[in-house]
Amino acid sequence: KLADDPSLPQGATEEDGRQRWFSLAEINELRRRIRFRGKTLLPKRPGGRAMRVAVSNFKGGVGKTVVAQHLANAAALDGYRVLVVDFDPQATLTHSMGLVEVKEWNTVWGIMCRDLCREADRIAAAYDDPADCPYPTADELPEDVQSIGAQRVQDFIQKTAWPTIDIIPSCANAAFVEFASAQYRHLNPEWSFFAAVSRYLDALPRDAYDMVIFDCPPAIGYQSMNAVFAADMLYVPSGPGYWEYDSTTSFIGQLSEALADLSGFEGVVPAGTLQLPKVFQDVRFLLTRYEPGNELHRAMRSAFQKVWEDRVTENAIEMTRAVEQSGRFLS
Repeated sequence: KLADDPSLPQGATEEDGRQRWFSLAEINELRRRIRFRGKTLLPKRPGGRAMRVAVSNFKGGVGKTVVAQHLANAAALDGYRVLVVDFDPQATLTHSMGLVEVKEWNTVWGIMCRDLCREADRIAAAYDDPADCPYPTADELPEDVQSIGAQRVQDFIQKTAWPTIDIIPSCANAAFVEFASAQYRHLNPEWSFFAAVSRYLDALPRDAYDMVIFDCPPAIGYQSMNAVFAADMLYVPSGPGYWEYDSTTSFIGQLSEALADLSGFEGVVPAGTLQLPKVFQDVRFLLTRYEPGNELHRAMRSAFQKVWEDRVTENAIEMTRAVEQSGRFLS
């Protein structure tokens, strides 16, 4: 087919002529233009909007960022268009995607400010006389919030080295979002802060992405609640030790209580494609740094399976030499 159509990407052939190399962009061009036995080579797209996957656990060091990054890479290699959202102020996922100079107003924090401005005006407009609204309107909010809130939807999305992976990045300065969110929610208690990211994603073109992946911080807070509420699917990575097991079970209990606390907003949250009470399409538990020959690890895997049954993924991320040394070699 390449010989018949020179306009197709031809790749780069090695000197011995035995191998031909293509970039991912070239492969995706071939997928779009070539049919095999009358069938397209493009992957099957999800119906409607993009699938949203949150990778979350408030236990640190269990591999959340690794799982989120590899899910994004694997989906991109399969031909899907991916948006990753870095909720973690440590910004490891952002750095791994090649971004280092990020301003806090271009992070999830900016999305929440933008949402607060729009929600403030919506809430005020619900009163017969907006002047009767006890909460500030958008033009009465702090000037920094107003300036961030004026940004366009696309201003938060940045390109990565991967042609089909975009990112909403994070940075260390975004760590204050938890304190600022609490302050602004005090100004307007009716602000459904947990739906800010969901509303933002609903404003994107429905065919812009096939998958949205959230890398969550190791905490249950304003940012992680936004990720969990916006997600269709929840992945919970955990190490195979007792304390990781104990922490993960505690995380699920506290997350359940936190989601239940949002029930007071039921019927009044303009959450677009998501509604209260919150229901996931699926929840999966993934063991990381797992050693098949370790008796304790096998026992803990059995304990996970007794509690969560088939929600424990069939395959664990095994502790290989490559995984063990990956941090040292930045690979």
